[in-house]
Amino acid sequence: MRIRRILLIISTIIAILALASSSASAKTWHYKATTANTFSRTTFHQGFIYGHYDYMELYKTAQNAKKQYSDTGKVIDQRHSFTARRTVNKKIYEIIYKKKHYFMNTNDTYLYRYNTWRSGHKLISTVKPTEQNKVVLKAHTHFYRSQYWLYNYGGQEVSVYNWYKLSKKGHWVIDYLK
Repeated sequence: MRIRRILLIISTIIAILALASSSASAKTWHYKATTANTFSRTTFHQGFIYGHYDYMELYKTAQNAKKQYSDTGKVIDQRHSFTARRTVNKKIYEIIYKKKHYFMNTNDTYLYRYNTWRSGHKLISTVKPTEQNKVVLKAHTHFYRSQYWLYNYGGQEVSVYNWYKLSKKGHWVIDYLK
């Protein structure tokens, strides 16, 4: 009887220690990736601005967008969330911003379905790797724990980066030596 009780106590302690150690494991990072890199003419997809300018003017009609005739006085930038689809004209996109339909002309900047892409053995992004709900990887891009994540906070004109590296504990750390 005593041997059974001792074995039961030992197995309970081992089970408790195993549970306690598994909850302290490293954080796993999962990021969303687009299904395709181009916009569709039929369905709206989340859009991201990146290019010569970090903002775009909004227009009420596709004709005004083509002529770049300002009719709304509204501007959208990288921080705003919107969805977009292509139109017949390759430079004009229809967007939904704050539940209203607008058009934008991409002569001065670019519109992408992703905000993070691979460049060699590193990822370049317009958002920090810790902002997991804002990161959208380019289609067929995978994230590996050993690679650097370059957060571009200066835009395309003045590319200034913070180099992030994933620590062994699963936390993002800025590598100031890079």
